[in-house]
Formats: sequence, C-alpha cells, structure tokens
Amino acid sequence: MSATTEPFARRTAIVLVVAGTLLALAAILLNGFSDVLSRQLGSLPAADEKHGAGYYALRQLVDRTGGGGSLVVDPDDLAAMPELAVLTPAIDTQPEQVAKLVQAREAHAAAAEAEDAEESGDFPTLIVLPKWHVAALPLQPNRVQRVGLLSSEKVAALVPAKAVDTTYGATQEMRSAPGWKFRPFLAPRFLSAVTGKALVPVLRDEDGAAVLARIGQSNTYVLSDPDLLNNAALKHPQNAQAAIALLAALDPKYPGAAVFDASLHYGPGDRNLVKLLFTPPFLAATLAMIAAAVLAGLATAVRFGPVLRERRAVALGKAALIDNIAALTRLSGRTLSAGARYADIAREGLVRTMDLPRDLDEAGVLERLDRLGDRPAPYSQIDHRLRTARTEAELVAAARQLHAWKDALA
Repeated sequence: MSATTEPFARRTAIVLVVAGTLLALAAILLNGFSDVLSRQLGSLPAADEKHGAGYYALRQLVDRTGGGGSLVVDPDDLAAMPELAVLTPAIDTQPEQVAKLVQAREAHAAAAEAEDAEESGDFPTLIVLPKWHVAALPLQPNRVQRVGLLSSEKVAALVPAKAVDTTYGATQEMRSAPGWKFRPFLAPRFLSAVTGKALVPVLRDEDGAAVLARIGQSNTYVLSDPDLLNNAALKHPQNAQAAIALLAALDPKYPGAAVFDASLHYGPGDRNLVKLLFTPPFLAATLAMIAAAVLAGLATAVRFGPVLRERRAVALGKAALIDNIAALTRLSGRTLSAGARYADIAREGLVRTMDLPRDLDEAGVLERLDRLGDRPAPYSQIDHRLRTARTEAELVAAARQLHAWKDALA
C-alpha cells in the first residue's frame, strides 16, 4: 500500500461523519428530554397505574358509584371543572405546576361565585402527596416494589403553602377535626403527616399533625399519606368506603364526584441546559450555531486551492534571496534610498545598451534618452520621480513606469 492510499473512500467518510453527528445529537436530546419521553411513552399517570402505588382503583370506585372519575390531561379543562379535582403529583413534578393549577381553580371558583353563588361549585382540590420510592420488578413492568421513603423536604415543596414540614411516624389512630366527620381508615404502618402555619388540620393523628389539611380558607386540601387512597389501600372494603365518604365530605355540592388530573404527569418535567437550548426562545440561537458549525465543516472539507505545505525557515533560490533583501531593506527603513541608486543603474545600463558616448554628462544622457521616446512619460521625468519618491508606493510606481518605458522602446 502506497503512502497516498486513503483507508476510506470520500463518500464513506462523509457518511460516517454525518451519521456520527446525528447520533451524538440524538443522544444529547434523549438525555435532556428523557423524563418527558418516559412519561409520554412509558409510565402511565398515577390515576391509571394498576400497581399498589397507583390510583386506578380509586378512579374506578368513583366511576362505579356514579361520580364520574374521568382522567383530565388538559390543565385548562381541569381548572374549569367545578367538582373535586384529585391531583397526584410525583416526586419529579415541579412545585410551580401544582401551584399554578391550584391558583387557576381558585380563580374559577371566585369568578363562578361572583356570577351565581348558589348554583356554582366550590372547585375543591385534593392534593395527594407522594410517599414512596418505587421500582419496577425485573421482567414485571406492571408490578413495583417500595425501595424507601421520599425526602420530606421534596414532598413538602409540592404543597402550595409556606413553611410546610412532612413527618413520618408509627401507626397511630386518626381522628376528625371539630366540624368534620370521616369514616375510619385502616392506618398504614408508617403514617405521614404535614404541619405548617398555613395548614388547618381536618384529619389528625394522635400528636395533632395533619394527615388531611386545608390550606388556609381556600378549598384546597392536602392528603399527606397516599396509603389511604391508593390501590394497595383500597383492597380493603373499609378503606374503600372511607375514601368515598372523604371525597363526598370535601365536595358537598357534588358528593362522591371527582376528576383526576394527568396534566402534572405529562408536564415539561425538570429544567436542564439541553431543554433550554432546544426550546423557544433559545431554539433559534441553537439552530444558528448548528448551521454555522455545518458551514465551517463544509469550508474545511472543500479546499480552495492546493494544500499548504510547511515552508523552509530559509528559502532557496534567487527569488527567495531577492525577497529577503527587500524585507531587510524595508525593515531597516532604507527603501526610499534605493530610488536614486536604481535610477543610476538603469541609466548606466541604457548608455551601454544604446552605445551612447561615454563622455556625456548626466544632463546629456537624459537629453539623448528623451529623444528616444516619451511613452509612457519622458525618461527624464521618470528619472526625477525615482530620485524624489517620498513613499514606497511612489517609488514602486516610478519603477513600473521605467519598465513600461523600456518595453515601449523595444
């Protein structure tokens, strides 16, 4: 194989580069939007999940008791529904999404109350907080196992109120707050509760912490322990009856009715740099940078002229010698002094070439040469320009006139 033989054809190399670039870009996008893709193509909303941590049983229970139990994906539609809305945020849900949805429902409630206070619904909202880390069992994607409790700080951040804290304790008896009456639940082994100045307990544990709390005077409620309403809990008839009674108590105008939110599940997910670069308004800048990179690659691949080889530190040949002399002359600042010497050499050469008398003085030689021709200018004028040039450009122009004068004479 010769030294100039290429290992790949040019077309093969182009295909490899383009394919590698596209695959790298796809890997970056999949990594940045993995949470969104997993929700869109993988896991189901919590209200549709049939494993123990889901709420499919509660939705079916509401539906079969005549309450509806519809699953709503559009947050605008959910905000406009007057019946009880059940929100089931996950640990990766953005707290801003929950707060925005609650505020939208409260705004609809205020508007409906201003229009018709008697017939409009109260737009109550129940936020069921997450509690467990779960993981799918090997080769059994529809079954999950609990792998630990969630961080209390992350769970508390999902409550649209300030200074909220989440606690976990052993199984305790729960009791209703004054003015409320709930059917008893079978308490889970570890009971989760919330505390905070903005929370009004509705269902308490023995220590007074809220298992079910109302946020201020609004119609938004927070259930701290999902093990009272999820699929694992509702396999017990006592919990199923208590769940229906709880939903009816929170929404007396539509007792037993409820709609389940899926917009939090299909939301944008966590923010990261990849999403920032590939979503408006920065998408235009990203596309511009990609286009610039493609153009730079094309400019590199398509050469303009032969490949530039490394030059010798000291060039060889007469042309290199002349270039070096010119560079040294220019560097020493003596370029203009060469004009008079060049005029003398040119005149002596013409005297020998034209076989003029050697005893002629400078004026006589110039007079004889002026008689030979005045194209592009009389010789004496060109000689004067060479000797009196003040800039390098004037000197070069005079030298070119002298060369043109010799060509016209020939």
